[in-house]
This record gives sequence, structure tokens and C-alpha cells, in this order.
Amino acid sequence: MENTKIGNKEAIALLTTISFNQIIIFGVKSIINNTSSASLLNLLYLSIIILIFTILICYLLNKFPSFDLLDISDYLGGKILKWIIGILFFIYFIIFAGNSLHLFSSCLEIIYFPLTLLIFIRSFLIIGATITCLFKNNALYRSNFIVFPLIIITTIFMFFSDMKYFNIENVYPIFGDSLFYTFIVGLNNMIVFQSLAYIFFLPPLLKNTQNIKKIAITSIVISCILNLLCVATVLFTFDGFTEIDELLPLYSAVKHIEYGEFFRKMDSIFFLIWIISFVSYLSLTLKFSANILKKLTYSKSNFFFIFISAFLLFITSGWQKNYNTSLMFTENFLSYFFFILVFVIAILVLLLAFIKKKIKRWSK
Repeated sequence: MENTKIGNKEAIALLTTISFNQIIIFGVKSIINNTSSASLLNLLYLSIIILIFTILICYLLNKFPSFDLLDISDYLGGKILKWIIGILFFIYFIIFAGNSLHLFSSCLEIIYFPLTLLIFIRSFLIIGATITCLFKNNALYRSNFIVFPLIIITTIFMFFSDMKYFNIENVYPIFGDSLFYTFIVGLNNMIVFQSLAYIFFLPPLLKNTQNIKKIAITSIVISCILNLLCVATVLFTFDGFTEIDELLPLYSAVKHIEYGEFFRKMDSIFFLIWIISFVSYLSLTLKFSANILKKLTYSKSNFFFIFISAFLLFITSGWQKNYNTSLMFTENFLSYFFFILVFVIAILVLLLAFIKKKIKRWSK
């Protein structure tokens, strides 16, 4: 039987990698466009909210050791509810990852491969992700753990390398356009914390399920710090803007980095790490999506479901016409889908299952 148990470090790396890729692809651009000079304040505000929800989710999950959201749904409402929740999350994972694939591939095409058809770039990335996902003995989680420190090191390096270009006055006005945009409209920026959706399916993968709270909080804190560093780099480096037009604002920030004649044009190194990280994110999404189908159908292996998930992900990545429509789809649809699915439906299932368990215990 394939060993799927992972340790704390691999789990933290898994969740952080998922969130980091959203920061790179659209997070920085979306956050600054929504909240302008108040972006850092908005992120601090969102970080507190996300941490509170993370603690709540982990508290409820710990009441059902080794159970994921599908098992808890089965306990609460039987197979029907289990299938409803499973299909909803499967659709969300596939559509969101497919849209992210289109966004990232579009950036690669425009920046590095203008003569290459977009479908070939998408195919290359999804094939790489599928192959990685097929390796057994936790190769996917181990390889992702290798990428994890590179993500942190390059982000910190980028921040400190661009500090000489910083203009701290870009943070004014502190509350941005208005309090409404900063604290209400800015709630849409929670979508960059994608790892929250994956936490619900993490317990069965862990060697020690009691550590899920420690794992989740650590990954969220790291994601918050990476978010703040990335947004601060772009916000302080570029003057006189209310919106960012660049496809990847962080790429523009990286192009400023120079250390003598030898260490020039370091953007290629950063982009290579981002590509590896993105393929890792796609692989993790394929793995989680395939595991959902495997559990719904009571199959012994998820091998076949990995190919189904990869095919559907590739198909959804071609729905949008261009980068702008994909970005609008993320902000106008997927952000609400994420909020309703994670903060309403999933948490409601956990709460009702917890209440049901309490009532059963009291009735004995």
C-alpha cells in the first residue's frame, strides 16, 4: 500500500506552497489594486481573521481524529452530504487550479515565450505536475519540501535587495481610498490564503493528527509574512500608482535586483524557482482532487483519478480567452466561491457535526 503519511515539516511546506503561488500569480496585483496604499494594513487585518478561522477549523477537526471533511460529512449527513461536499471541493480545486494555470502560462508566454502557443506551455506544466504526482512513497511531498526553503529565501532576498529603492511614503494615506475599501471590499483578498481549503483534507495524511493546529497556524503565519514581504516590496518600490498594470508585479520588482556585473538579470533565476513551485502546487492540487474522488468511490488507488483530474484541470485552463478575463474570473467569481465554500459551508458542516457528537454523548 502506498504510504501517504507525512510529517509536520512536509505538511507546513505543502500548505505554504499553495498560498505562495497565489501571491505570485495574482495576489500582489489584486491586493494593491483593491486597497492601494492600505494594502499592508489590509493584510494585517486579514491575517488576524484568517488565524482566528484557522484555530476554529483545527479545533473542530481535532474532535474527529484522522477524519477529513468528507468523513465528517458522512458522519453528519450520510453518503449524500459526503458526495455534495466532495464534488463541491473537487470542482473548486480543479477550476481554481485551471484558472491559475491559465494566468501563469499567459505570463510565461508574454514574458519569455512570445512565439510559443499558450496550449503548449499549459501542456508542459500539467504534464510535469502529473508525472510528479504519480511518484509513490511521498516523493511529491518530499520534493515540495525541497522547494519550500527556496521560496522563503528568494522572497526575503528580493525584499532586502529592493530596499534601496523603497519610498516609505507610498504607504500614505494609511487607510487607502476609504475605510470601506480597506476593511470591507478588501475581504476579497482572503482568496490568497488558498491553503485554508486544503486544511480540511489534511488529517488523514498526517503521521500525528494532533499536530494539525500547530501545522496550520505555522503555515498561515509563514504565508502572512511572505504576503507582507511581497506586497511591501511592490508597494514601496514603485511610485505614483493607484493600480498595477504589470502581469506579475513581483517580476518587475525582481528586475531591479543587481549585484555587480556577474549577478545581473537575476529575474530568470527567480522565475525558474516560481515555475518549479507552481508545478509543485499543481501536483498537490491533483493529489488532493484525486484523493477526493478515491474516497467518494471507495477505490483502492487514486492512479486513474489523477489522470482524470489532470485532464479536467487542463480543459478548465483553456476556458478563458486571455489573462485579463482569467483575472476578472478570479476576483468576481472564485473569490466568492472560496468564501462561501470555506467560511460558510465547510465550517457549518464541522459545527453541526460537533453539535451532533455532543448531543449523542449527552444522550448516553
